[in-house]
Amino acid sequence: MSKAQRHFVTAALITVAAVFILIAVGSTVRATGAGMGCPDWPTCFGQMIPPTDVSQLPPNYQEIYRDRGYANVEFNALKTWTEFFNRLTGVTIGFLSIWTLWAAWRVRREMQPVFWYALSAFLLVGFNGWLGKVVVSSNLHPVLITTHMMASLLVVAALILAISHALRDTLTMSIKSAISTRIWLIVGMILTIVQIALGVQVRERIDIISVGLQYTERATWVAQVGAPLSLHILGAMLVVAYNLWLGMSILRHADNALSQNLARGMMLLVVVELMFGLSLALLGFPAFLQPLHLMFAAMIFGVQMTLFGAAQHALSHKSRLQTN
Repeated sequence: MSKAQRHFVTAALITVAAVFILIAVGSTVRATGAGMGCPDWPTCFGQMIPPTDVSQLPPNYQEIYRDRGYANVEFNALKTWTEFFNRLTGVTIGFLSIWTLWAAWRVRREMQPVFWYALSAFLLVGFNGWLGKVVVSSNLHPVLITTHMMASLLVVAALILAISHALRDTLTMSIKSAISTRIWLIVGMILTIVQIALGVQVRERIDIISVGLQYTERATWVAQVGAPLSLHILGAMLVVAYNLWLGMSILRHADNALSQNLARGMMLLVVVELMFGLSLALLGFPAFLQPLHLMFAAMIFGVQMTLFGAAQHALSHKSRLQTN
């Protein structure tokens, strides 16, 4: 692997890690009710650097934002800076995506698909940044929040496919292994995405319940969620069983240590994710566990996508050989 190729892999890996961190930070924003900590965008209370005390705002700031369509805006320094940190993380990913795209441009001749994947990730980051503005403008509309999350997973997918192609000589998989696992990996990723979407629905119900109870009586929240939680629990059982089976299947067929380690990592992540989910339900949705729960779900998707990229490359290589 050339120096330029290693440079690209480094940039893309750092960007993927940053996206996972952003997913956790975004979940922290929701778990702490800090989504409207900054009621405007891109500024925060009209300032590039948010205030630290209400005395730094106009005396009639609540009236100002009420006239803009944001009722009950009340300055809270912790929530404001939590949301501001979320925005800073998003801006950082924007710069990282530019770095990754530039690194991909340098290797475009020998690795053309890498550039197109990196370009897709860059455009998706831009779209997600715009969508973040829309989420704030909509006063945290649930559908837009879910779309925002799904767009983040698309960024992860594009970057990991780029990395998988760049590492095609290292992240190898036999034709037999690729044929036996590719379709099952697709099913696994679909199940993971559906489960994440169901989890977001549960999160939305919890938001409504917690606000209605003024963040009191936390122990009663779970019982009030209803059907979305039941579906999420059933989905969790299916996802855990399926991914453990899939991991064991890959271990039986994989012919290199990296694929085997990825399969083991996927199985470990699924078990840890299950423990987080059970803890959330049993402990009354503690805020500190919610970001971890969502981030680990995204990481499971990332590992699945990495294995899929390896299988896809193996089958593409077979197709090229047959054509030649």
